Amino acid sequence: MKDRRVSLSQLLKALTLALFTLGTQRLFHWLAPAGSAAWLCPLAAGAVVVLLGALVGRRTGLGDPLGPWSKGPGKALALLLLLWGIFLTAAQAARVGSRLSDSLRASPALMTVLILALAGWMAAGGLPSFLRACEIFSLAVGAGFVLILLSGVFRLRWDYVLLWQGQELAQVPLGALSAAGTLAAGCYALLLLPAVSPEEQGRRRVLRRLGGLFAALSAAMILVLGRFGPVLTSRINRPFFQMVSGLGFEGAFQRLEELVSALWVLGDAVLLGLLLLSLQPLLTRLLGPGRGRTWKVTGVVLLVSLPASFWKGVLAGPVLPVGNLLVGGLILVLSALSARREKTLKKFQKRG
Repeated sequence: MKDRRVSLSQLLKALTLALFTLGTQRLFHWLAPAGSAAWLCPLAAGAVVVLLGALVGRRTGLGDPLGPWSKGPGKALALLLLLWGIFLTAAQAARVGSRLSDSLRASPALMTVLILALAGWMAAGGLPSFLRACEIFSLAVGAGFVLILLSGVFRLRWDYVLLWQGQELAQVPLGALSAAGTLAAGCYALLLLPAVSPEEQGRRRVLRRLGGLFAALSAAMILVLGRFGPVLTSRINRPFFQMVSGLGFEGAFQRLEELVSALWVLGDAVLLGLLLLSLQPLLTRLLGPGRGRTWKVTGVVLLVSLPASFWKGVLAGPVLPVGNLLVGGLILVLSALSARREKTLKKFQKRG
């Protein structure tokens, strides 16, 4: 029988890629009120997340969120997480479809079908093969961002970034909360922990990855704010890609925006694939073991994601960040309780 377990490093690479591309596309929408201080919001959110991760990891660690719960309570929790997971996945699919339709001048529904088909095809191969593909995608997107960073850092107006006003600094706590809520979609990856092989220094690796993710998002915001300023940034639909378009070089890379936008699709597909895979343990808890459910879930998500006008309003409002914080917090609490229970059981077994 083949070993279907994956390494923690593989899962972290996929999660970092998915949340980085999500953050570079969504955070500017939420952090506009912070103005020149907007880039401080991811740093503040990252500091809190890393601190909480260090405290939780030192005391209990994290385990299977659904592990200790069975029968009635377990099914109720699984149903709640499944419903929000489908809603979240559909919202992200609609967002990606809308972005691609604007870039390619195509139907949003068609682009949503295509991106979900890609994510479903990747997820249908199973978690190990999915994460192996994500390693290649991470290298491509990471190299692209490094080139963007090196090309843009010498063209910034630092007064746009460093001259803060009092009312802008006052918005940083709320902006940090919005950043955390946007990225809390990644908490669904905790449902995949039973498939992850334990590693030495795993807690430190997780904290380093989280710190690096929030630092990279802050650097992306500095690039945009330093190029456009806070006022113009708040008026642009997709500030990050617009900033990249100004970095075009003579010759082959004059259309750099389209190239980077296409590259970022890899991260969008990884995010959708991770969410689709994370719904599998919930279905197993509700319906028992089964095969071929990836495409069925993908079909359900597709049907839910098609009303474009509805999702446009959802994406513009606070529903997703707030819901992600609540549901993500629930998953974290369940995961910590599961790890604590396992730790207690091991102590009793040793004494016995």
